[in-house]
Amino acid sequence: RPHRMESNNQTSPVTRFILLGLSAHPKLEKTFFLLILLMYLVILLGNGVLILVTILDTHLHTPMYFFLGNLSFLDICYTTSSVPLILDSFLTPRKSISFSACAVQMFLSFAMGATECALLSMMALDRYVAICIPLSDHEQGCLCAHGCSSWAGGIAASTVQTSLAMRLPFCGDNVINHFTCEILAVLKLACADITINVISIGVTNIIFLGVPVLFISLSYTFILTTILRIPSAVGRRKAFSTCSAHLTVVIVFYGTILFMYGKPKSKDPLGADKQDLADKLISLFYGVVTPMLNPIIYSLRNKDVRATVRNLVTSPVTRFILLGLSAHPKLEKTFFLLILLMYLVILLGSGLLILVTILDAHLHTPMYFFLRNLSFLDICYTTSSVPLVLDSFLTPRKSISFSACAVQMFLSFAMGATECVLLSMMAFDRYVAICNPLRYPVIMSKALYMSMAISPWVSGIITATVQTSLAMRLPFCGDNVINHFTCEMLAVLKLACADITINVICMGVANVMFLGLPVLFIFVSYVFILVTILRIPSAEGRRKAFSTCSAHLTVVIVFYGTILFMYGKPKSKDPQGADKQMFQTSSSPYFMGC
Repeated sequence: RPHRMESNNQTSPVTRFILLGLSAHPKLEKTFFLLILLMYLVILLGNGVLILVTILDTHLHTPMYFFLGNLSFLDICYTTSSVPLILDSFLTPRKSISFSACAVQMFLSFAMGATECALLSMMALDRYVAICIPLSDHEQGCLCAHGCSSWAGGIAASTVQTSLAMRLPFCGDNVINHFTCEILAVLKLACADITINVISIGVTNIIFLGVPVLFISLSYTFILTTILRIPSAVGRRKAFSTCSAHLTVVIVFYGTILFMYGKPKSKDPLGADKQDLADKLISLFYGVVTPMLNPIIYSLRNKDVRATVRNLVTSPVTRFILLGLSAHPKLEKTFFLLILLMYLVILLGSGLLILVTILDAHLHTPMYFFLRNLSFLDICYTTSSVPLVLDSFLTPRKSISFSACAVQMFLSFAMGATECVLLSMMAFDRYVAICNPLRYPVIMSKALYMSMAISPWVSGIITATVQTSLAMRLPFCGDNVINHFTCEMLAVLKLACADITINVICMGVANVMFLGLPVLFIFVSYVFILVTILRIPSAEGRRKAFSTCSAHLTVVIVFYGTILFMYGKPKSKDPQGADKQMFQTSSSPYFMGC
């Protein structure tokens, strides 16, 4: 009998959980989808910029900004562990998650939350030392130890809590009255004694809420006492300004988390409708608003960060001249009509594909979901450059402002990198459909293909942010003539009057990640696909199987064939020549749309 009880604790009859979310308030779901999506994008951009700023500016290589970079990275990880799932719950009629995915999501959320609690107390210690003991220097080893201890503590606590929760038997209700696999909501569904879990969570609350709050309170007591002893008002204001951003973040973060996890356990699991909705919204905004506010608070209240951001986006050169086809004026009108026609075909063709795959219920499959993403991506990708190209064919003075050049470079790079990864995701979809057709509906679940669609966008935006920031922070103090149609990355880098070694290395890494790896992944996928197709006995079966992936294969060859030539070739001594001719071909969506 003891063996049987142990076995029951290790397995659970429940294989999936239903996430209730805002199911009782369907009218609010679309509104909150747009709101949370916007906030998530702000979180990625704001925290990404903060990380980049603290890395690029050597004046910010101090303990304070080391912790700030950690906090920003932590906020990105924390929101990414839950927000995509929340966004999916607003769109999916059947809001379910597998048992294992629930465990992973619970672990990541708990680990990131506990780590942030510990990290904020480490930042309070840093402010205490800076203000109360200004002549004492941090040692680098001690600094890294403080940062690592926060992460190690959070991961250890999360491992214990998740293991204790997911070993419980869930043999009855599988409806989680929450947006995500929040640990307290999951524990309510267990059909076993949860006393150990409650005690463990209580201990964790003391360690990661009580102790850090007490530590921060004591630190700021000493800080305020020291500040009030400063004789001059200017000195007091300057000293307080160095910790006001951290104090604001602490109040916002702990104010919401203490309310969420410190309030007494409700006797009624679901509670009244209004109270239930209020609790969910507090939980939702805690997970999104605080990470969104952190970079805003630190940017507004920190002169060093604002100054560094200004330096990254300003340059002695205020405008660039786009040479285009100035040396061949007779060709400009011809190419204007040709590119305009292609652009209209792209908008019409890709727009119709998106509309058809949305309206026809039979096309609501992973394959057409990826195709819809690809079509939308092609529209965005070409729109980031084609209007500028068309304008260059008609305007005698072909110039673009520094900031507009940065935006155009970012959009083109982001869309191009996203398309590279998306095409590899589509190859995986075709591999599963042809090599494992019977398991296709199980493997390509909505949660998986939604994640596969989101990851290319996130990775593309992140790499574009890094590449564009590195490029536009360079000094452009001499020639401002870009011998290209648009602000193409390599053409802009040629104008920099500084060392571009870091840019070249970063572009090499990006080429490996967004060209080499996807190409290798696609190649391996199609090797397995072709082997499987050749094993089909009938010619009709082989032809039908190959027809399902021939369009994707054609697009891959056109896209990667041109882009690999552009970005994989050795740096040309002659900035132009074949590059201009290849620009039209390299914009593969033109030809994909046609």
